[in-house]
Amino acid sequence: TRGFKMPDMFEIYQKHAPRYHELVQAEDPENNLGSLLHQLVNWHDLSVLEAGVGTGRVTQLYIAQTATAVCCDQSQHMLDFAEKTLAAHSPKLTFQLADNTDLPDFESTFEVFIEGWSFGHSIMACANEKEILHTANVLLANAMKNLSPGSTMILIETLGTNVDSPTPPDERLGLFYEKLVHSHGFSQHVTSTDFQFDTNQKAADLLGFFFGDEMQESVLARGTPTIPEWTGVWTREV
Repeated sequence: TRGFKMPDMFEIYQKHAPRYHELVQAEDPENNLGSLLHQLVNWHDLSVLEAGVGTGRVTQLYIAQTATAVCCDQSQHMLDFAEKTLAAHSPKLTFQLADNTDLPDFESTFEVFIEGWSFGHSIMACANEKEILHTANVLLANAMKNLSPGSTMILIETLGTNVDSPTPPDERLGLFYEKLVHSHGFSQHVTSTDFQFDTNQKAADLLGFFFGDEMQESVLARGTPTIPEWTGVWTREV
């Protein structure tokens, strides 16, 4: 892809759902994330509000057990794709166009709020610490306003792709994660969610498409079809 401009994250979420879905389908074939989510929460018959649903990657991990889920995303393109991906569960699902910082006030409350690799994008758009702290408060308030007492909040975010140990890939995310634990009462859990591709070239192409040239080169340098990835899960009771 040398010589071609990589699409930015916003463009990917607005226009490239099939390619993005191909990438996340290669993630975590061992289902470590799914296992962790089921250790942390008994999903049976719960009502769920999910933000930043994307193509339904996280939804697929819990939807078989839950009663209902309302899936929000700021991209209609992603919601349309998720609706197809999750068609087998359509009676349980509602899809809603909504930004994480401006979620609707729903008429009923939910027992779980969950987001995956979505709040981090809002944090990465921040220019300084003050903005990060403000954005974090807005994101959490939007999640919280639709939850009943005793509910669970679950935030899933990256702790690094193509790195050998878990660490926030950007200092803005590092600050956000630290505040979740020390200011907002979340517990942090870490799991490996390695990507498994058919070939190293496929790994480089797809991860490069999403993360950019530098990632593409570092994946090629690793030379394997298995690319390490680490994921953090932050939970708290409301």
